[in-house]
Amino acid sequence: MVKLICYNICGSDIMQLNKIKLVNFRNYKNLDLSFEKNINIFIGDNAQGKTNLLESIYVMAISKSHRMFIDNNLIKKDELYTKIKGTLLSNNRTTDLELLINIKGKSVKINNKIIKKTSDYISKCTVIIFTPDDLEIVKGSPGIRRKFLNIEIGQLNNKYLNVLNDYNFLVKTKNDYLKKITKETLDINYLDILNEQLINKAIIIYKYRNEFMEKVSENAKKIYKDLTNENNLLIKYNPNIEFDYFDQEQISNSMKEKFKKNVQREVLQGMSLYGPHRDDFKFFIKNNEIKEYGSQGQHRLAVLCLKLGEIEMFKESKNEYPILLLDDIFSELDENKKNNIIKYIKNDIQTFITTTDLNNINKNLLKNADIFKIKEGNLIKKEKNN
Repeated sequence: MVKLICYNICGSDIMQLNKIKLVNFRNYKNLDLSFEKNINIFIGDNAQGKTNLLESIYVMAISKSHRMFIDNNLIKKDELYTKIKGTLLSNNRTTDLELLINIKGKSVKINNKIIKKTSDYISKCTVIIFTPDDLEIVKGSPGIRRKFLNIEIGQLNNKYLNVLNDYNFLVKTKNDYLKKITKETLDINYLDILNEQLINKAIIIYKYRNEFMEKVSENAKKIYKDLTNENNLLIKYNPNIEFDYFDQEQISNSMKEKFKKNVQREVLQGMSLYGPHRDDFKFFIKNNEIKEYGSQGQHRLAVLCLKLGEIEMFKESKNEYPILLLDDIFSELDENKKNNIIKYIKNDIQTFITTTDLNNINKNLLKNADIFKIKEGNLIKKEKNN
């Protein structure tokens, strides 16, 4: 069985970003910040740069934005590059991370050493982000949910990303072949070889995804009950091919049978139609799919429970809590839900919060926080609450 869990018996319980430096990122020309407390609040009016600052932490960790932008859009207008540098304390070690994006592409460094594979970089700094755009995880396309799965599992174990990259390359190779051939020119032996290689990678991907979804669904269900006193949230993994069990033999046999029965269909459509690249997962309340029947509030709460459900998974896997990034999530919650959510934002989790109004933030959080006021891409004031 593939394991997401990779225990680290040494180290502290908290991952901390001590410093971040931005050059030409979004609306920031130059910004150099140090963080002394676990709770950090960025306050400012809309379109001043507080969300961009939160985004920069995510980009530093994941090497890409959580928003649907190409890398070049992260570069400040009229500039040729952007650079993000961060100093991270993790497992009692200080690590320097650096991301550079320019018109040629992007590069990453750890402790000033160039890292050739981005997948070897990503799991060094783990983050969980909450944004208003997260509603698309429920409402949006399956591709959005697959992207979520890939990023979250990749943070827990970067071996998953390496396997996924190999799988995606094989899918592209198969698609290129299917587009070129006809029924008469089909080389079934070559197609069988490609399918066998795809299956070998898919087995690993399916096992990672199934384990992740089982754990996060169980956690999210408990959190939903805690927030609502109702025990009826279900998050269900919906792989593109049905399996009775997620073991190697079952997956392999099911995929072989699916490919064999649908050769002509794939040739006709010129693409690989079955496998993890077509997976999905769904949210249910009282056996009703939230995407179709849920209210906006249920959409928001389901995603919130999903993200909160990851916190202990990251702690269990990495032996330390991830960094939390909360983009204006408190403004649309009632006081009861705010207070319940605060229970999951513990003092031993470094948390970055954006808001337009400090009245939206719990007083206990405020008294333990450093507050950074942002205006037009500049830090104009820092207030300490002691």
